[in-house]
Amino acid sequence: MRWINLALLVTSFCALILVYAQKYHAEDLSVQVAVLEDEIAVKTQELSTLKADWAYLNQPGRLQPIVERHAAVLELAPIKTEQYQKIEDIPMRPAGPDSDGLESLLLSLEAGVDPNELSELPNITPPERRP
Repeated sequence: MRWINLALLVTSFCALILVYAQKYHAEDLSVQVAVLEDEIAVKTQELSTLKADWAYLNQPGRLQPIVERHAAVLELAPIKTEQYQKIEDIPMRPAGPDSDGLESLLLSLEAGVDPNELSELPNITPPERRP
């Protein structure tokens, strides 16, 4: 009976120590969370200020005199309707990849030829493939 009481007493002290350790760890984490929330609030305020500055700097009334002053140097001109295309004018994607060109490129790389140095890829015959 004495051994059981002693074991329970030691277990209770260990549990007490673990509970206090967990409590202090939780308090430390709450302090870290508070610090991070303060940093987030500061960064949010800075972001808000930067957005306001960006909105001010992009006002058309502010940009128009700058554009007029530098129009000759930048060769700026108003947008014309001829600059826009219709959706129908965009070419369709090819039905599939260019397998011959890709194979030629891979064969030239295997042969040690740098494609950046050539205007055309060399004609390399592929080795016999095993089934």
